[in-house]
Amino acid sequence: MKETTDFKPICIDERSKNYLREIAQWGKFMAILGFIKLGILLLLTIVFPFVAANIECHLNFKLPRLAISLFFLLMALLVYFPSNYLYLFARYTRRALNQNDQDVLRHAFQELKACYRYIGILLIILIGLYTLAITFFILIS
Repeated sequence: MKETTDFKPICIDERSKNYLREIAQWGKFMAILGFIKLGILLLLTIVFPFVAANIECHLNFKLPRLAISLFFLLMALLVYFPSNYLYLFARYTRRALNQNDQDVLRHAFQELKACYRYIGILLIILIGLYTLAITFFILIS
């Protein structure tokens, strides 16, 4: 196969810029929703032990307060990274389009790539955990 060193750079026309602007707006919106979810999870991490004490008064058993609070904290940590990557993508995309700066746009796409890589790794881990759980339940039944 013949390799060529002559290449035609990708040009982003006005229609594509408009699409990228809209994608950046939606990305920022989704990132803000992720940060709101992060705040709720952090609030639950702090408030749950106190609420659990009131709930335990009406139950005949103790709730695993520390385990549930740590679970909320872990979920908050898992939510932070894709939200942050998406927010950075939206911010850099808007800046690149406003300044017509190829390097900033490249950095925006790096952030988007990091977001998708993070979500992909989480999904692979989740599928592995599901597979282990299904195998475990098949073996014990």
